[in-house]
Amino acid sequence: MATITSIQYQAALSYAWKIKSGVLSLSKAANLLVIDVAMGAGSAKDYLVVLNAMLEGHVYKRTIKIDAYDYYFEQFSRTLSISDFTKVIQATELHLNYYSSLGNGSQVAVRTLVDSYRAKLALSVTEVIYPDEVPELLTGFIEGALKQVTINAYERDSKARKICIAKFGAICHVCDFDFKKTYGEVGKVFIHVHHKVDIATIGKSYQVDPINDLIPVCPNCHAMLHTETPAMSIDKLRLIIQTMRHKSFKHQACGTH
Repeated sequence: MATITSIQYQAALSYAWKIKSGVLSLSKAANLLVIDVAMGAGSAKDYLVVLNAMLEGHVYKRTIKIDAYDYYFEQFSRTLSISDFTKVIQATELHLNYYSSLGNGSQVAVRTLVDSYRAKLALSVTEVIYPDEVPELLTGFIEGALKQVTINAYERDSKARKICIAKFGAICHVCDFDFKKTYGEVGKVFIHVHHKVDIATIGKSYQVDPINDLIPVCPNCHAMLHTETPAMSIDKLRLIIQTMRHKSFKHQACGTH
C-alpha cells in the first residue's frame, strides 16, 4: 500500500460517513477520494472498506497506518455511542486476530491502541460491575474468560450461581440481610454471588466449585469485600460488622449519639 498522508486518511473518513448514511456508494466514494486528494485507487477502496467494517463491527483484512488508526479511534470515540464504538474496537480485534493467523505479526502498536480505548470505555461505564457479578454467558463451570465489553471483567456461569443459591439461600452470608423479607416478592432470590478466592487474582480459566468457591452476599457487603485487593475475607467483614454493631449498642446504652 502506498504511503498515505493525513489529508488522505482524514478525507477517507468523511466519505465513509457518507457511505454509512447512504449518500454515496463505496465505488463512488472511492472514485471521489482519488479525484479530491489524489489517493491511489486501491488505497481508496481499502480504506473505505476498513472504515465501513469498523462501523459495522465486521472483520477486515487490509491494514492501514497507525496514524490513521489514531485519528479514526479519536474521532469515533467522540462521535459514536458506546455500543457503536464498541463495534469499532471489536472489528479491529477481529482484524488483529486474522492478521496474526496469517503469521504476519501481532501489530503491537494497534493492539496497544485498542487496549487503551477499551480501558477508556470501561471508565465511561457508570454502573459498578464487580468481577464476579458480570452477566453469565458460559455453559459449564469454567470461570475467568475475559469479556469483550469491559476490561478486567469475567464471564460467569449461571449454573454455578444457581447451585450456590440453592445450597445457601438468597441471604447475605455476611450481614444476614434477606431481600424477600424486606421487599417482598420483588426481592425474591435477589442476591449477589461472591468468589471466596478473588477471580481477578487468578487471571485464567479454572473449574469453579459452586459450593466451596461461591457464597451469596448482598450488594453492600459485596462492595465492602472488594475494597481490598485481593478481596477481603468473609470472616473479616463479619467481624467488622459485629464490632460496629457492638459499638453502636454501647453508645445507645450510655445515651450517647
